[in-house]
Amino acid sequence: MNHQFEYEGKTFAIREKISEDRYAVSVFLNNEQVSPEYSATLEVGGDFFSQHQQHIIDQLVRIAEEDVCSGIYFRAK
Repeated sequence: MNHQFEYEGKTFAIREKISEDRYAVSVFLNNEQVSPEYSATLEVGGDFFSQHQQHIIDQLVRIAEEDVCSGIYFRAK
């Protein structure tokens, strides 16, 4: 699933990925990756849900968006 948000007049996309062993999200601007990959293992995701009744991928999305809004992202060319 992808999420979009605007910051400083730019539209960013957060792309989610679930592989066989981890959850991951990355931020894109104009189809270029502008963030590191934020990730957690499936095991950590299960533990997180047990403790907080929240899905860890939602937290990874929140952290990625907050970092961009704090100016922490790579500048697209």
